[in-house]
Order: sequence, then C-alpha cells, then structure tokens
Amino acid sequence: MRELLALLVPREVPADKARAAGFEKAQMLLAAARPDAIVVIDAGWRPRAFAVGRSGTVADSDGLYRAQGADNLAAALIDTAMEFGLPAFAEQAALSPHAAAVLQELWPAADVPILPLGVATASPSLLQEFGQAIAAAGRRLGLRVVAVAIGAIAHDHQAEHDQRENPSVRRFGDLVLERLEQSCGGDLFDIDGALWVQAQPETDLCHLALLLGTTGVDAECEVLGRWEGPGLFAAAVAFYRAETLPFRATAGWDATEHPKPW
Repeated sequence: MRELLALLVPREVPADKARAAGFEKAQMLLAAARPDAIVVIDAGWRPRAFAVGRSGTVADSDGLYRAQGADNLAAALIDTAMEFGLPAFAEQAALSPHAAAVLQELWPAADVPILPLGVATASPSLLQEFGQAIAAAGRRLGLRVVAVAIGAIAHDHQAEHDQRENPSVRRFGDLVLERLEQSCGGDLFDIDGALWVQAQPETDLCHLALLLGTTGVDAECEVLGRWEGPGLFAAAVAFYRAETLPFRATAGWDATEHPKPW
C-alpha cells in the first residue's frame, strides 16, 4: 500500500453527493493512513511569516470542530524551522470556518492532534523549505504526520461574483494537475506568466508550495476529484511517497557531471 503523505482539498465540501465522492475517497485514504498528527495548511489564514498554531485545543469560533492541539509537534517545528534559518513563531488562532468544515468531513472523530499552519507570502523555495521542516519535525518526534492543504487551485473572485467563465482558470488548473500527475511539482511555478496572472491562482499557490515541501516535488499524485465553477478550479489530490524516480527528458548521461567512483 502506498504511503499517504498529504492531501489537497477544496475549501468547500460539495453538497452534491456525486461531486463529493472525491472528499469521501480522501477521507478513506486519511483513515487508512492512521496519522499521529494532522497538519492543516489553511489558505484562508495568511500571516506575514511562518505562523504555527500552538495551543492545547484547536477549534473554530462556532465550535463546529474541536480537537487536541499538536503542541509537541508545533514546538519541534518552530525549532526545526529556526535551524533551517526560517523565522517561525507560535500563534493562537481559531480554525477558519472552511477548515473546520473540511476537518469535520475528513476526520469527524477529532481524536488526532491537529496543527494549523498559516500560509505566508514567500517565495516557492522558502515555502518548500518550511514544508521540509514540517517533515523533519515529524521524523524528529517519530510521528506519522499527514499534511492537509485546504484551498483552490485557481480562484477569480470577480468572475465568480459575476457568474461568468474565465477560460484561463480551467487552462491553468489543467496544467497544474497535469504536472502533479507527472510528479513534476517543481515545474508548477514555470507555467506561463500571462496565464498565471489571468487565472489568479489561490494564494499564488503558496499553500501548494508549502505542501510540496512536506512531500517532495517528485511525490506521486492521484487526482481524487475536481470541481469547476465560474471563476473557480479546485481539486482533491492525494500525495504519496515516491516509489520510483520520475523520468526526465533532459540532458543525457554524457552531458552531465557525475562523481568518479575512485
């Protein structure tokens, strides 16, 4: 069985049963993974730097979802991030309504510690380093950690409000899923700049960069479902530990440098 490392899910749980099938599969995968802690990367929480939710209890303001906080993991993450040269800080913040609704769907038992993370505005490389710190902190404590990123792929709020189609949203979303399915997460930020601007990626894909840091950009991905609407492209995607190295059609062996065996 493949090792689940992370999930990307939309902020809205689809009401239609057929469209909710992707959420149901995500829930089954998460249950089968039996995590010791769940790291929640919430695209709706946008701190200025690397904010780590550290508290004894994690809950939303309406009390829809309440779980134990992953205080030991939070402390280890802050220490590890500082060792990586990334300024991280603890912050007490309520779960957003979207995060609470998604967790209620994915882990209704609420019997696993939750670590909420804000999505800082930073370069993809720094975000991926912070994601690597998440994975390293889990290993340091011997915990089985699964990350769940909550957010869309592209979101044109004006088009959504006007109920009109933005063709760039679908084109961009298709390219993102294509690269993920090819284990080429590192190529997401090479998508054409004009299309990037027109599609208006959610958080400039900062939440996805953070997620890819925890899994590695070569993680094997499975698209569980996709949701499209006026100005919106979202998907449920499972990220697994890479079992094979992805094929790269790049320079041949003779054109690259390699260490000598002597």
